[in-house]
Amino acid sequence: MQMAYMVSKQEETGMANLYNLHKIATLRFLSTTVTAITIAMIPNMASACACGCGVFNLGLPGLPSTFYKTRISLQYDYMNQNETQHGSGIVSRSLNPDKQIETNFFNLNIQHMFNHQWGITAMIPYWNRHFVTDSNGTVGLTDASQGVSPQILTSNATVLSDIRIMGMYTGFSSDMSSGITFGLKLPTGPTNAGNYYQGGPIMDRDTQPGTGTNDLLLGGYKMGNESDWGWFTQILWRHALDSYQGYRPGDSVNLAVGAHYDGIEASTHLIPTLQLNYQWRGHDQGGGDAAYGNTNSGYSNLYITPGVQINLSSKWLLNTSVYLPIYRYANGYQQVAHFMANAGVTYQF
Repeated sequence: MQMAYMVSKQEETGMANLYNLHKIATLRFLSTTVTAITIAMIPNMASACACGCGVFNLGLPGLPSTFYKTRISLQYDYMNQNETQHGSGIVSRSLNPDKQIETNFFNLNIQHMFNHQWGITAMIPYWNRHFVTDSNGTVGLTDASQGVSPQILTSNATVLSDIRIMGMYTGFSSDMSSGITFGLKLPTGPTNAGNYYQGGPIMDRDTQPGTGTNDLLLGGYKMGNESDWGWFTQILWRHALDSYQGYRPGDSVNLAVGAHYDGIEASTHLIPTLQLNYQWRGHDQGGGDAAYGNTNSGYSNLYITPGVQINLSSKWLLNTSVYLPIYRYANGYQQVAHFMANAGVTYQF
């Protein structure tokens, strides 16, 4: 049985008939929901993620669906950045004032296909972040070498991050197996979240849930099936169109290439998956790293990501995966995670 993300022409015909019966009601519901959410959240002010959380947004399970007309997904991602990366190696944590950035990400994703050519997606992220830093620290130097004692500060924030709204064009082929995506990351997340110290937020701009900037998003995908196997590739480029309070996040490129095995789905409801996730980010401009010439921002990461999807029914899907780094390069000194994990549930109709 082919995976639910791929197109089956016979099943697609039946779904298309159902879709036509409910088309007007579905479109009105989606339009009203997305519009209301977007309008309500924009006034909050300023997700680009200097920590690299964009890796969760590509590949499975977020690969665009071409089988169902509407899909709603709630995804949970976990990242605990408690190791210091310098170049391609791990070094002593004493060389980075930032000690820990632990984040729980909750993303509500909505996708709707209007027809075989056009669709829309929206991602509404909610962050829970715990941040620990040494206010007396100096990047690349230990406190002892500077003759100072550590001044450890902590900050916690549970807030909305930056919403993404994207269009999709899938009319390149009759089976909708390839497409392009385009849209914006909106400045809906705060740039001053968390605890304060001496009149200012403890979290630097590059660790805040919001960037304060409007970012252009451009990407594309291609997928296919061969017997019991399916494959896919997806890419997304993000570019800040402006700056906010002197801060502008660096450009980023995320790429996912992977495969899934459908041969045991009929008997077990399980679909094993394996993907490679690559991400590149350029140097930021401004922010807390401006004092160091923005030399401690930007990176290249490559992860191998095994996972599994569970088809509970024709409409309900569970997923989980773990991201294991096989190559990392950080400009300057930055905190990284030993591993990252994802789990979620999807309803499609």
